Amino acid sequence: MREFTSWSIACLLALGLAAAPAQAESGDKSVTEKVLDILKDQGSIDDEKYDELMREAEEEKKAAALTAASAPAEPNPEGWSAYWKDGTRIERNDGYYKIKLGGRIQYDFAGIGSESDVNDEFDVRGTGTDVRRARLFMSGNIGEHGIFKAQYDFAGSDADMKDLYGGLTKLPVVGTARAGHFYEPFSLSQQTSSKYMTFMERGLPILAFSKERNAGLGFNNTAFDQRMTWAIGGYRETDDDGEDFSNDGNYNVGIRMTGLPVYEDGGKELVHVGYSYSHRFQNNETVTFAAKPEANTAPRLASTAPFDDQMLSDGVDVLGGELATVHGPLSFQSEVVAALVDRDKMSDRTFWGITGQVSYFLTGENRVYDQKAGAFGRTAPNQDFSISKGQWGAFEVAARYSHLSLNDGSIRGGILNDYTVGVNWYLYRNLRLMVNGVWAHLNGVGDTYIGQTRVSLDF
Repeated sequence: MREFTSWSIACLLALGLAAAPAQAESGDKSVTEKVLDILKDQGSIDDEKYDELMREAEEEKKAAALTAASAPAEPNPEGWSAYWKDGTRIERNDGYYKIKLGGRIQYDFAGIGSESDVNDEFDVRGTGTDVRRARLFMSGNIGEHGIFKAQYDFAGSDADMKDLYGGLTKLPVVGTARAGHFYEPFSLSQQTSSKYMTFMERGLPILAFSKERNAGLGFNNTAFDQRMTWAIGGYRETDDDGEDFSNDGNYNVGIRMTGLPVYEDGGKELVHVGYSYSHRFQNNETVTFAAKPEANTAPRLASTAPFDDQMLSDGVDVLGGELATVHGPLSFQSEVVAALVDRDKMSDRTFWGITGQVSYFLTGENRVYDQKAGAFGRTAPNQDFSISKGQWGAFEVAARYSHLSLNDGSIRGGILNDYTVGVNWYLYRNLRLMVNGVWAHLNGVGDTYIGQTRVSLDF
């Protein structure tokens, strides 16, 4: 009988201890304490044993209360959190909504000199400042597939619309679909953001022949474990507000494909190749190609505008080829672009250009490649700038040659050759100081010399 009673007491205490946490936060007696009271009243345990077990039960009760108090609370799935990651990010805890707020500031100073013949024709000499870009944007995700972005540039006298689109991502086959106002798929330099470009401006053939943002519908995706990208879209040409309403608007279709035959060590060793094609439908409209000498403060030194009466076209085909390599801190990038103009009732004309650049990080970093975009992304210094720690950030030196020919037949838009050198100081991943020197030679006219600097900050 004693063995049965002892076994019963043990079972009752075990059950009581198991239920104790539920009573830990209450001022009432726990199940264990109530069981002990019953056993004492029945005479199953004496006063000494009762007091000993009650003390143990009280300790168990306090431990359970402490555990419950220290346990992390379950986050509210519809609550929100905010944090910084290259911009302000706000997310709902369940991931259904994700928002990023940010922008960029690029402020330039330039001094331009030239030979007399160039200055007499273009009035290029002078010094000054230029708010190159002053942008704010909001982008984000909605649910599993929804994406959106709205970006405006406040440089100049008004606000110009840049990106303004909505779309779906993670779709079968097509990957991402966007409708709105965004970049046409053309050129490695064009698809690389101004936040990440090696030089202050893109090369001559990109400035002359690439389209920027237009209104349209586009699709893009990756393949072969992100070793290949493709993008295709149809667009209507618009003004800086993304607007155009007429009976004879111009439409463009474009495609871009890239590949990585070599991609090793997380992109520290790579070879990129790419091809772009754009057909621009024209309804006997005037086509004009022009370029500044890789400095936004300079005038257009090469242009077909004086020959607009000979540039009426039914369509333009623009083709581009890309090659880039990264070998640790050393990188090379080159593009060639040609524009074939189908002139109405006149022989066709072809204009072309080529650009090539080399850069080297003195501090050991490398250019970072974005496999989803098929373009270059953000390079962060190995050590942030800090005087107290004796750290100076990252330093990159670079050189580029660009050639643009807008001469064909009776159209003499000019042949321009640019030689550019640059130094980039990356203080932090979001802050960079740039210095560029440009020697621009316009065939048959003369030379222009440009020194320019930029403070580039994105947030």
